[in-house]
Amino acid sequence: MLDNNLVRCVIEDQGGAGVEFSAVNLCGGRENCAYLPFFSECRRLDDLENDTGYWKDTPLWRHFAGTSFSFPNYGAACAVDGEPIPRDGVTAVQPWTLQRYGTDSKSGGVWMLSSMRNSTKGYVIRKLDLLLPGQNVHYTASCVTNNSDEPLQGNAVWSNHIGSPFLETGCMINACAKTWMTGPEKREESGRHNLANGVQFDDLSRIPVQGGRTADYTTVPSPNGFTDSITGRVPRDLTLGWSSVINPRQQMLFFTFFPGPAALQEGDMPINFNNFLFNYGGMDNVPFALYDKGTSQSFSLGCGSGTSMFDLGVEVSLEKGTLMGVDTTVTIPCGESRTLYYATAFLPFENPRIGLNFFSAEESEGGIVVRRTKSWAFIAADSGFTAIRRLLKELIAERSESDI
Repeated sequence: MLDNNLVRCVIEDQGGAGVEFSAVNLCGGRENCAYLPFFSECRRLDDLENDTGYWKDTPLWRHFAGTSFSFPNYGAACAVDGEPIPRDGVTAVQPWTLQRYGTDSKSGGVWMLSSMRNSTKGYVIRKLDLLLPGQNVHYTASCVTNNSDEPLQGNAVWSNHIGSPFLETGCMINACAKTWMTGPEKREESGRHNLANGVQFDDLSRIPVQGGRTADYTTVPSPNGFTDSITGRVPRDLTLGWSSVINPRQQMLFFTFFPGPAALQEGDMPINFNNFLFNYGGMDNVPFALYDKGTSQSFSLGCGSGTSMFDLGVEVSLEKGTLMGVDTTVTIPCGESRTLYYATAFLPFENPRIGLNFFSAEESEGGIVVRRTKSWAFIAADSGFTAIRRLLKELIAERSESDI
């Protein structure tokens, strides 16, 4: 648990799943925005051998929750060079080892450093979680070090899954992407879908749906019996990438941000796409329903960003190479490291007009300003990731052989 009196993060070692990201709302109650599906369990590792059904086929469902880092695969399980890779990669399935934790003497932030390794492919991943004082923001740095004698390629995606009580009918979504695509033709067992397949568009309020119509997906509907996903290309000239979900009734803002393509520094891992998964009751198979072809028990919104080919897996990403003109994989040269920086803010806002959605997000002194014509809201934040960059560098420099 990390807590700075404004927000609280609870992160499991199994899969690094974030099961709580909470803040105090305007009513004075502490509210968790992380999605916690009914089928997710905390189970002992020695129970793995006895698993059957969907638990054994997809170990991700065991501890599926609000946040996770996916590497080197995002989406369906696949195999690359003869190595099987589970759904959403080893990082979202295997246990992380807590290395160190403490309080940063320079920034006053509370932090936690965890790690995992893949002996087969020869890479080590270190993840640093940080909360800074006076900010409703969870900062993460996921550093992948390639110790093999071959370049390492894979998907790198940070996923946020939002659920009740924050997510409800009438919530508003937004993102920095201007060019979007719906996913390709879906598998029959992946649920019921509403959006047209493989179509490019530029307006979230007019997404092509099956039958030649369009639908407004900027507002979260009541459960409509469909589950769909879209991905949007992050503009190349942005210094700050972002996406958001607003609950206008509760006056709560969920806002994610990351270094844009124009602000990448040496050693940064690029984030090329915004991703939305509209899980509005279309999953009628186990574990999302109590029985196959049953009533969906799931209502959530996936709101993440990263580099992948939709959620089709790294095998397809490597085969296709690009989507909408940008790479679908990241490459880590031999003996080098690449780090994905990502942050999530969750906070109340005073101006109810922001609940109608905003038109821009801009870096400002001491934080980020979101604007709707003459109305605005301020998010106190380290938008340049200065503190976590410095802290990660210091911690890696201090590591001993036992840390690896």
